[in-house]
Amino acid sequence: MKKHWEPEPDASSAAETPTPCVNLRGITSPGNRSAWVLWGLLFLAGAAVIIHGDSRTDVTALWLSSGNWLAGQGLYFDGSGIGGFVYFPQAAILFIPFALFPKIIGEVLWRFVNIAVFAAGLYYFMQLLAGSAKKNIFLLATLISVPLAWDCVRNGQSTLIMAGLMLLAVVCASRSRWWPAALLLTLSVAFKPLALVLWLLVLVLYRPMTLRLLLALGAFALFPFLIKNHAYVMQQYSECMRIMTTAAHVGVVVSGWTTPFNTLREFGVAVPESVQTVIRFAAAFAALALCYAAVRWNDPKRASIFIYSFAALYLMLFSPRTENNTYVMLGPAIAVFMADALLVKRRISTGIMLGGVALVIVGHRAVAHLLIPRSNDTWVPPIMAVLFCCYVLASLFLERSGTAATAES
Repeated sequence: MKKHWEPEPDASSAAETPTPCVNLRGITSPGNRSAWVLWGLLFLAGAAVIIHGDSRTDVTALWLSSGNWLAGQGLYFDGSGIGGFVYFPQAAILFIPFALFPKIIGEVLWRFVNIAVFAAGLYYFMQLLAGSAKKNIFLLATLISVPLAWDCVRNGQSTLIMAGLMLLAVVCASRSRWWPAALLLTLSVAFKPLALVLWLLVLVLYRPMTLRLLLALGAFALFPFLIKNHAYVMQQYSECMRIMTTAAHVGVVVSGWTTPFNTLREFGVAVPESVQTVIRFAAAFAALALCYAAVRWNDPKRASIFIYSFAALYLMLFSPRTENNTYVMLGPAIAVFMADALLVKRRISTGIMLGGVALVIVGHRAVAHLLIPRSNDTWVPPIMAVLFCCYVLASLFLERSGTAATAES
């Protein structure tokens, strides 16, 4: 059986001709213009918060670490594993252009780039959907994603730019643009380690990506040695591994993270750390198997939708450090299935249900306090993620059943 990631030669070419990653046609259609306006308003709101002097920002850790890199000082100044700089050293290097500006200007520019990359990733991700020529599909995705993105914009978290790069990477992979996909995926890891989940999935699933991703990773790892001495870089890598190990442990034992295990703890069920680790490994292999099935059973575009969705769901449900803000990653996945239901398949009740999932995640604080007064509000989003996961699983297997039945008839 021919697989789309192993193109067969024809009489004139040794491989299928890849299609461009980006196509600007229709990007400024009336429906899309409304969506871009909403993203612009989100940026203006975030900029206004910064200019007003809101102190709720996560950019400080990046700012300090970038300065420390330039000064040859340690990047990992907070060893608690709760806050501080919990990224690869490359994140500090990538933030240097923003750190060169006065703080307010740098923070505003940082948010602009984050929003621009995420919005662009969302736009092209939605084009993977069958029937995506429908004019309001990006506007619908924007209406779902903007509210989920607000906390990230206000705090300046790099989750937005990481997710945007991940979306662009799966789009490139679906179009056999292997090198752009490899570089975008590796760059997303450089901004935030959470992207390693999708990086590893793509490494295994797409044969042409294997060598490219490994070469990109090698360049990613070696780049700091070109601008700093060997001993300093090795020390930062060592500290990076230490702080990430501590951070993962903190995510397991400290309450307040938006994970199913903390939801269980909220209701009096404590899952030991060792058991959580086993469950996470089992879930990782399950996610890989599901993505492999998606690649085998679907065309490249539909497969890429499932791969991103399962990667995002794995992070929401099994990363020990998932926060409320991290759920912005789930927005594109919910949006694409909701658009498919409402605008392509005309299943109104299904679309409303998926919209309800997104709405509850956005308003999880009010929902939690309404249902259980004085409770910790982090228990609501994981339940919504589980519901959405069930829907994605059902879609994968029901679409397979429908395709098989059609083929038999």
